[in-house]
Amino acid sequence: MRTMRTTRTHPSARPASLVAVTASLVLSLAACSSGSADDEAGASSPAPTTVTVANAKPTLTTAERRGETVTVEDDAVARGSVEVPFQPKAVIPFDLSALDTIDALGAGDAVVALPGGLTLPDYLSEYADLPAVGTLFEPDLEAISEIDPDLIITGARSTGQYDALSQLATTIDLSGAPGGGFDPATALERAAQLGEIFGKQDVAAAKAEAIEATIAQIKPLTEKAGSALVLQVTGGEYGAYAEGSRFGYFFDELGLTPAVAQADLPAAEGGSHGDGVSNEYLYQANPDWLIVFDRGAATGQSNEAAQEVLDNELVGRTTAAQKSQIVYLSPTELYILTNGLTSIETVLGEVKTAFSA
Repeated sequence: MRTMRTTRTHPSARPASLVAVTASLVLSLAACSSGSADDEAGASSPAPTTVTVANAKPTLTTAERRGETVTVEDDAVARGSVEVPFQPKAVIPFDLSALDTIDALGAGDAVVALPGGLTLPDYLSEYADLPAVGTLFEPDLEAISEIDPDLIITGARSTGQYDALSQLATTIDLSGAPGGGFDPATALERAAQLGEIFGKQDVAAAKAEAIEATIAQIKPLTEKAGSALVLQVTGGEYGAYAEGSRFGYFFDELGLTPAVAQADLPAAEGGSHGDGVSNEYLYQANPDWLIVFDRGAATGQSNEAAQEVLDNELVGRTTAAQKSQIVYLSPTELYILTNGLTSIETVLGEVKTAFSA
């Protein structure tokens, strides 16, 4: 169980300089008291006070497209690397993937506040009682200033708030792919960065090795599995994805064959919620596999479960239904957290189990 931190009320001046001065004094005293060549040769290197972390590339920002807020590349802005505190004690992640990964690394005690209105899975429920500091899209700058964090992390939905937040504290952007796509490779890069920040490199490396091993086990299964379609369900509405899309990873990297190529999908909606399709369309496409996630359940927008929506005559006549090859992935992990270490482990584990059956 993590120890819940209280809000700090000390002055807002950054403590990094004080830490550096203190470290310098300690090293000076140590040098005075141990001047022999043997001592110098055997002395261990002091722990760093900061680490250099690269902001996400390309630079992302948020924009309104078809009535929804999406992340897009911003060619006009080039964010460089940032010196961040090593093993920070007061962190506010404005990105659920980052929260997931910080927790998986065993550094959750450093998290002191979160945006409000979040949907957290059970394994992150202990963070639900932390102070709320606005939302992903509208941070409460005054509340954040009062907490005086060592580090703020933006990403995905909050990347557009980077400039405002960086005025309050050291801020880094750890966004994944544009559009919030499921992207384990980038997620492991972000995990390595967070491992460096929190001194958890060994943990990050071990988890990356396990995830890569799972992917290696999945590929021989999916590459010969037949055709597939990734389907988002929100109440009675569907959004379909194929290669090169937000959830194109299942085709582009795991080797599933699209039942319908992305270019041939109807593009009734487009965007991050997929292409609108109907039960008739699914029947005609007749995928061997349906990879389903219940967006309505993840966002609380629908009380009608995806299984109930898909339990109809037309879908029931597809090969996927006839062969019991409709796979339901954990929606919060795939759609909300997306690229945290634990969420990726969960989703890939479900894929492996389904295609191993």
